[in-house]
Amino acid sequence: MIELIRVGFPYLLVLYFVVKGIKEPLYFLAIPFLMFMSESIFFEGVRIFKIPGSLAYGLIFIWLVVLRIASIILTRDKETAVESYTQRINALDYCIFGLVLVTFIGLGMTIINYSILTDVIKEFIILISLFVAYFIIKNWTSNNKPELLVNFLYSLVIVNTIASFFYILHQGLHFNFYNLEEYSTEVFQGQQITRTFWFMPQFLPFSIAFILVFKEKKSFAFYLLLVVNIMAVIISYTRSSVINATMISLMYFILIGIKKGSIGLVLKKIFIFGALGVLGLLIMSKVLPTNTNYLLSRFTELKQSSVTSEPNNLEYRFLMTGIIISSIDDNKKILGMGSVTENQISWVPDMDLATSDMVWAGVIFRWGFVGLMLFILLYIFSLTKAFFFYLKSEGVLSDLALLFILFIISQIIESFVSWTFLSAHGFTTGLWYFAMLSALLGSNKIEGLSNKEILSNE
Repeated sequence: MIELIRVGFPYLLVLYFVVKGIKEPLYFLAIPFLMFMSESIFFEGVRIFKIPGSLAYGLIFIWLVVLRIASIILTRDKETAVESYTQRINALDYCIFGLVLVTFIGLGMTIINYSILTDVIKEFIILISLFVAYFIIKNWTSNNKPELLVNFLYSLVIVNTIASFFYILHQGLHFNFYNLEEYSTEVFQGQQITRTFWFMPQFLPFSIAFILVFKEKKSFAFYLLLVVNIMAVIISYTRSSVINATMISLMYFILIGIKKGSIGLVLKKIFIFGALGVLGLLIMSKVLPTNTNYLLSRFTELKQSSVTSEPNNLEYRFLMTGIIISSIDDNKKILGMGSVTENQISWVPDMDLATSDMVWAGVIFRWGFVGLMLFILLYIFSLTKAFFFYLKSEGVLSDLALLFILFIISQIIESFVSWTFLSAHGFTTGLWYFAMLSALLGSNKIEGLSNKEILSNE
């Protein structure tokens, strides 16, 4: 039965999104997301999206381009009729333009400085795909109604929730759903505890944020989805994921209270959900006592400040990032090392390892302190513009703005403990939420918001 799920489930997903995509081509965009989710939904076994030979490194990007072209062909007669956004260039886009420029400069400097250029062009394509995909996704989103975008994102939440259910069965109840090697295995209170990140559901923070924002639409179903995703967070035994989920919830209530002008509402909602969280933890401690105790023990480890006592704590991550930065030549710290690989610099694998623990190690290595500043500005502009857009807009546009605020906050937290937009699963979809937010900021159908106010937000 499990083997049948492994083989059949990803093909069912492909069939669903292709059929949906023929009618609403935005759903074709789900395919690159499924490829990014990869092992968590057994998608690595779907051969129809494999490209033999040396182009495998650009697989997701190639399919993104192909599917976007297909969507344009399918909608060429009606695209103007459904356009809900104006594609004005905004501050987010300028940050991306700056990063594109730094990426090209990095390629040029690599070609000048190194005689051996093996895999340099390949690395450049991987890096530039992060930014080209941003504009492709922005353009794609701009040509669809916001209501359709919500339905599309909801479909991704459903897929992630199913992956979360598999993950709970595998890591929590030890059903052997995944054949991949575990990150770590240990015995705790007489029971085997396994931890893994490679086939962990990729969109847990986003799913939790989406469910909170849109839960009123389908209340019971959404609460069920919320429970599954939160359980997956708990079963991951990852402190940062638990903290992230908590922060998403708190910020959701705070932002709702700010818009409604009611601090009492904020406190009431926080108290209710806090009580439900404690109740849920008590229930889980009875159903899965060892798993719950292990998670709690992970937090008690924070009292141990020694680097050697906890090899993946925040102190260690900053230490490794500092080592990477200090290893960069002084004359390259401004614009970064560019498109170099281990064929040019032997310690690139060490940089990749440090990036998996903190994305800023890779950012500074590839794009230097200029790139770091551009990414920081990208986050700042995104949050501020989304916040004012959220306050001024109503309905689905306001909900989408709130969703992206919550998710961007979660990604800021994740950036200090994970590789986020530089994930080894693929760079192509790394900046998708910025792209969709950029498209949203160009909305020309805001209820109760004049064109003058829209422009002032830009």
